[in-house]
Amino acid sequence: MKNPVYLALKHADGSLRNIIIEPVLKHDLSDKGIYKIYKTSIDNESALFTETLEIDEGQSNLADKNNPDYLGTLTFGQADHQQWQYEGDLLTRNEQKQIANYLQQKT
Repeated sequence: MKNPVYLALKHADGSLRNIIIEPVLKHDLSDKGIYKIYKTSIDNESALFTETLEIDEGQSNLADKNNPDYLGTLTFGQADHQQWQYEGDLLTRNEQKQIANYLQQKT
């Protein structure tokens, strides 16, 4: 997978949580097996930006730890795409499994 994708995670009560899965790529654009997870703007009910940008346009990279949309990272084992590890504390184990299952089908 080379491009970010959207995924709707299902909760036990049937509600959905929309996320973006962004692959971390090597220099040759091959997949490293590392995926950053973010909230989507779909979940943000604001329709008008009333505050100034938090980042300088010349310095457009916002560190994950400072990004309020960052939900964590899912990393697959080098030899086995069945083994994965989640770094973060905002996704439930069930949400992590849904993401892992989705990515295993994509690779």
